[in-house]
Amino acid sequence: MKRKFIAIITICIIASSFSLRSAMAQQVDVKESQQLLEAIKEQGLSVPEAINYIQNRNCQISTEQNTLFKEIVLTVDYSRSLEDMVAAGKYDWVSSIITEEHFPIPNELVGKKVTISGKLFHFDRDISSEEAIKEMNKDGYRTPRHLAEFLALGEAYPDPQCQQFSIIALGPVWHNTVGSRCVPELIVSGSLRELRLYWFDVDWGASCRFFGVRK
Repeated sequence: MKRKFIAIITICIIASSFSLRSAMAQQVDVKESQQLLEAIKEQGLSVPEAINYIQNRNCQISTEQNTLFKEIVLTVDYSRSLEDMVAAGKYDWVSSIITEEHFPIPNELVGKKVTISGKLFHFDRDISSEEAIKEMNKDGYRTPRHLAEFLALGEAYPDPQCQQFSIIALGPVWHNTVGSRCVPELIVSGSLRELRLYWFDVDWGASCRFFGVRK
C-alpha cells in the first residue's frame, strides 16, 4: 500500500513538472515571437490560434509574406547614408563589416530616390548561388546591384524575416582579406533580427528565399 501511494505521488510530480516545462516553453515561444504574433493578430487570428501557429509552424504564412512572392515596388532613398539605411531597418544586430567603406553608394546615385520592383524566390531545394542566380535571370530578375536595394526590402517588410526562413541577396558580393566571397543575409537568431554576411560559395538550404530585382 505504501509503495502504491509513493508511486502515485511520483507520477503526479512528474506530470506537474512536465506541465510546468510545457507552460514555460510556451511563454518563451510567445515572447520570442512577439512581432510575428502581432502580425498574425492583425490578420484576425485569436491568441490560441496564433500560439498554435508558432508551436506547429504549419499554419498559413502571413499576407505580407505572401505579398513578397509577388512583385513589389520599393523606393531606394540614396539621399541617406548607408548607416541611416541600416538604422531604418531596426535590426537587433548588424555585422561590423556592413559599412559604406565595404558597400559604397555610387556617386551617380547619391541624393536620388530610385524605384525598383522585386520579389522573393523560393526554390524549395538545396541550391548553389550560381544556380539560384540563373533561375532568377530566367524570370527576368537580377541580384541587387547595391546593398541599398536589399536594405529597402528589410526596412519596408520586416515581418517576413522570421524563423521560418532566411532572406539572401546574392549581390552585391564582398571579398574578404583571403578572397572569399560573402553576400548579405537577413535572418532571425532566437528573437533577434540580424543583418549579416554569409559565404557565397555554399549550397543554400531548401528553406532559403532569395531577393531578386526586376531587370
